[in-house]
Amino acid sequence: MDFSVFSRNEDVLRRYREEFHVRKTYSDLNEAMNSSNEIIDMVMPHYMHRDLARRAMSDGKHVLIEKPIATTLEEARDMIRESIKHKVKFMVAEQYYFDSSLRKTIEYLKEGMIGRVHTIIVRSQSNFQQLDGWRTSERLMGGGALIDGGIHFIEALLDLGGEYSEINSRVYKGKSSIEGEDNTASLFRFKSGATGIFFYSWNYVSPPDVPAYEVLGTEGSVYEYRGERKHSNNDHPNTAFGVPVLNGTVQEIEESDVFDAEISGFLKAVEKDEDVPYSPELAYRNLETVLKIYESSR
Repeated sequence: MDFSVFSRNEDVLRRYREEFHVRKTYSDLNEAMNSSNEIIDMVMPHYMHRDLARRAMSDGKHVLIEKPIATTLEEARDMIRESIKHKVKFMVAEQYYFDSSLRKTIEYLKEGMIGRVHTIIVRSQSNFQQLDGWRTSERLMGGGALIDGGIHFIEALLDLGGEYSEINSRVYKGKSSIEGEDNTASLFRFKSGATGIFFYSWNYVSPPDVPAYEVLGTEGSVYEYRGERKHSNNDHPNTAFGVPVLNGTVQEIEESDVFDAEISGFLKAVEKDEDVPYSPELAYRNLETVLKIYESSR
């Protein structure tokens, strides 16, 4: 497969040419968008997602785009409609969906291995984020930390909990350099009867190393393992989470690289004309939930 790279940073383009032997690079966005490439993988500011995706789709190009799908539900629905209209593949690059630990945990829940689920906890605590550029703007981001990094963990929460009927939230600003919120605390009422507890923050100094997810049931529990693990080689795949601890026992599972699974799955869908492995409707669901959290906090 041949591919090209766009960047406004000439040092980045030089590295791709020298280290990865990329034959064609672009420093002009219009030139890149007008190229003969069949697929566009967009790593662009949130506010540009809809317009660039529509442009690529109207030219018959398949689109893989970074999360979030867009900054508004109207934009997101428009992108999905355009992909259907032009018969191109469209997927949001949400690598957390492909994490082996998360998928295995969902299997445990479906098999009833911890009984009836009553509590789901998902959280992420990061160091102070001192960013610059477009991410400091609440308007260009479409929000703050939640719509940027936190949406990954919304994916995990909803994959574990399913549909919900109620959200109560508070989002607020701490000390990071962004205009938008950098702390989110939410309670979810899932239709299954379970309670979801969600916390996301960019406001720590040396944050505690605690499980990113925990699920409690009437007969047991499952959560992310955070301890040291030995590997047979240094080629450990990129994962979003550690392996599951099921009812007190660390599980040995086959782990796959989330980026390999995500990108190879998309390419296979293009090649075989199959459905993409991560439906844009799930990305729409995540954005809808983020916006409901913002709304419930007002």
